[in-house]
Amino acid sequence: MWFTSEDMDNIEFELIYKFFKRTLPSLGFSIREPQIEFVEEILNMVKNRKKSLIVEAGVGTGKSFGYLAPLLHMQNADRYGFSIIVSTGTISLQEQLIKDIKSINKIMSLSNNIVLAKGKTHFLCNDRVAEYYSKAKEKPEWISSWQNYSYFGDRAELSELIPNIDDIWEKVNVQECKFRDCNHYNDCQYIELRNQMKKKKSIIVTNHDQLIANAKLLEEERRPLFSTDMDIVVIDEAHNLEEKARSSLTENWTIGKIINLFNNTDRFLKKHENYKEIRDTKSKITNDFQKIFEYMYKFCLQELDSILNHGNETQRFKLPPLNEPEIKKLIKNIQSYNVSAQLVETDSYKFEDTIWKIGELVTFLKNMIENENKVFWLEMKEKTKIKLSINAIPKDMGEIIYSYFFSGDKTPVILTSATISQPGEDNYERYDYLISALGIDNLTTTQLSLANPKQSPFNYKNNALLYIPSSLPHPKYLKSFRDAALSEIIKLLKLTDGRSMILFTSKEDMKFIHNELLKIRLPWEILIQQEGSSQNLIKEQFIKNEKSILLSTGIFWEGIDIPGPSLSNLIIFKLPFPVPDPILEYKTTLVSDGFLQVYLPEMLIKLRQGLGRLIRKETDKGIATILDSRLSQNGKKEYRQTVIDAIPFETITEDIKEVEYFIAKTLKFV
Repeated sequence: MWFTSEDMDNIEFELIYKFFKRTLPSLGFSIREPQIEFVEEILNMVKNRKKSLIVEAGVGTGKSFGYLAPLLHMQNADRYGFSIIVSTGTISLQEQLIKDIKSINKIMSLSNNIVLAKGKTHFLCNDRVAEYYSKAKEKPEWISSWQNYSYFGDRAELSELIPNIDDIWEKVNVQECKFRDCNHYNDCQYIELRNQMKKKKSIIVTNHDQLIANAKLLEEERRPLFSTDMDIVVIDEAHNLEEKARSSLTENWTIGKIINLFNNTDRFLKKHENYKEIRDTKSKITNDFQKIFEYMYKFCLQELDSILNHGNETQRFKLPPLNEPEIKKLIKNIQSYNVSAQLVETDSYKFEDTIWKIGELVTFLKNMIENENKVFWLEMKEKTKIKLSINAIPKDMGEIIYSYFFSGDKTPVILTSATISQPGEDNYERYDYLISALGIDNLTTTQLSLANPKQSPFNYKNNALLYIPSSLPHPKYLKSFRDAALSEIIKLLKLTDGRSMILFTSKEDMKFIHNELLKIRLPWEILIQQEGSSQNLIKEQFIKNEKSILLSTGIFWEGIDIPGPSLSNLIIFKLPFPVPDPILEYKTTLVSDGFLQVYLPEMLIKLRQGLGRLIRKETDKGIATILDSRLSQNGKKEYRQTVIDAIPFETITEDIKEVEYFIAKTLKFV
């Protein structure tokens, strides 16, 4: 992408004065000043050859049009064209962006290759379908007709065609692709999608996981996932990038994974002349691992009981004290076993992969006892030993992210989200947490542009009220807090005649409130988020029954768009401070004040995401409640004003009478 100063002036005129100020209004679009600012900031970034631009854009600023329109216009104006990558954290935003791109293309009369690049598990695998139904007497009709409904075999487009899709999807979707070794390679729609992702002059909408995977491949000088003519990257929902990068770089081992590894190796060793001796070594290795995981499992259960007693939840735990001599002895046995395995003569690529994985396991164990360059932790998603994993990530995450996206002659990157700034005196202070986490502090001031945060244009002053009850017990007093919070919730539900969503950070809190609400037989349907269930299904139920109540956690804090009266009453059960875990604790060692510089910014990101569910369009009105007296004036917490400054609400009260008045005057339900 290369434009002269005159080119940029012409592009600015075409975009701002023609497209945004004339064409879009004539088609009925509402144009917002933050969109114009976003366009100008992107054009200045390109004109001044900046490596990165950071822009916070609140709900309703129209940020997707703000960055898509200039990039698509420049892509078309460039003599050779170039590819654009847009990465997001949620599928719902990816799908919305595809619609926006098509709209802009139509209005501007543009032609480009549009690709929605979801993760591989979202797509049907012909090979696995054939394997799954190989012994079935009758094959379902959809096997021969699914391509009439979805060109690439996207689950979202097949949900109505395949009646038992929730039950079978993990058995028939793409997992580990065989590529050219697959019988279906030449007619595979997933391979066709991957080829589309490599086409020139594309606009590829993907997720953070694939963006990071592509960056990793480029760093390792391997064949990338996306087109090599990529000239600009937009990372939307950039507040999730660090967590996604961490997930992609996490090494993890479960007892099942380890046993399968040695069982797979054992199949190739049966013809070895010393097989009995090697098999005995393997049995000793797997028995030693069983003992280690049993020890760690009991440790996690003890830690979990202590955490739950304080009303918190976590899936991550520090490592317990390790018996280093025993682990070193285990490493020695694995190395001996691996030497024997390497003497086996075979052309199987699977066997070579197995040998390589055993080497990885040895390195993992060595790092675990040395613990110098990695952060280790245990993760238990369910209370079963088989779900327990030992995990590790590099300590220098910021340096790795910097090397992936910002170092050397990397493609320019635009980072945007509704929640990437913190209160501060200037933009360096406001974006400091993001800049530090992503290693962007390695860039010079001449390489980096920091835009003023763009506030939501919605009328929070007249249409929204924030209520902070001041008399609730501290959340650490679990029973009394839950009882008092329940009483406050019932009062609020009655005021808005249902129409409420309650956000929790703890599933145990959510279950408690749900059970108590069921006991008192309220007149409204009570919905609760279920493990593994479709969020779209429960969201549609909530919207359909306007007076229903939704209890939710996790993903419902962000990426869920519920405009209209169904969500007029948003209740946040308590301030979403993260529970201390080994990753956060390591981050606190890098700063002078762990609470103010790590835990508070993390909490503010999640709180702002949660509060952002209330007002989704200009006509929305509602109340939000934070059931946490630490934020009240009586709480006298030093961070209170920081929180107040970070959120868009202008009218804040601790008086329930003001809430009643606001509802009667503004919401007018009764």
